Amino acid sequence: MLRLWVNRLPCQGLVGYPLLINSLKLRRPWNSLLTYMSIYSEILNRTGEGRLFPLPPLVPPARGNAPRHMYVSPEINELCNTGPWESTAWMSRCMVLRAALDRFTQGGVIPVASRPLSGAKHSYMRQLFRWREEVWEIRSLDQPGIRVLGRFADTDIFVALTWHKRADLAGPQSRQWRDAIVGCKTIWRNLFPSYPPKTGGSNAYPTDYVSGNTILV
Repeated sequence: MLRLWVNRLPCQGLVGYPLLINSLKLRRPWNSLLTYMSIYSEILNRTGEGRLFPLPPLVPPARGNAPRHMYVSPEINELCNTGPWESTAWMSRCMVLRAALDRFTQGGVIPVASRPLSGAKHSYMRQLFRWREEVWEIRSLDQPGIRVLGRFADTDIFVALTWHKRADLAGPQSRQWRDAIVGCKTIWRNLFPSYPPKTGGSNAYPTDYVSGNTILV
């Protein structure tokens, strides 16, 4: 029954969909696969509604299908993909951000902040404290600095939901940071009211989230 259901899922517009499903069959027990397919069918529904957009890399990975997958909110899709932009300088900055996001989907080396956050300043991604809230940031360090916040739907599948200029977030314990985290969680709940984000075990960090080609910093 599961095999029939998987085969009937719509795959139009999905980058690497057959490879993704095949890899899941190899590495997951059936009960875990059922849970995963449920959240993935919800992602398909949200993309069909225009509430999420797949973001494949502009330059495909050398080995073919993207080993990681990213979906973005309309806000982020407009920022780094379609515009409009307020100026040529801002458009150029947003293209740098797009290149930073493509680093994830191209399968490049991902420096991930250790827990506790000893090397956060040198990381590409970090899980924001409190970790149980499962909110992550991608850090684009060119000026002005930009932070993209999101959550993992599953290993190697990141859903980017909000963005902020770093200067607007103030210090790490600020109300601005707290509001940004709460905003990200709220959008997730609106998109996936029945599904929590991916959670990881402390003994498998960060590979519970990004399965390979990572370094802890």
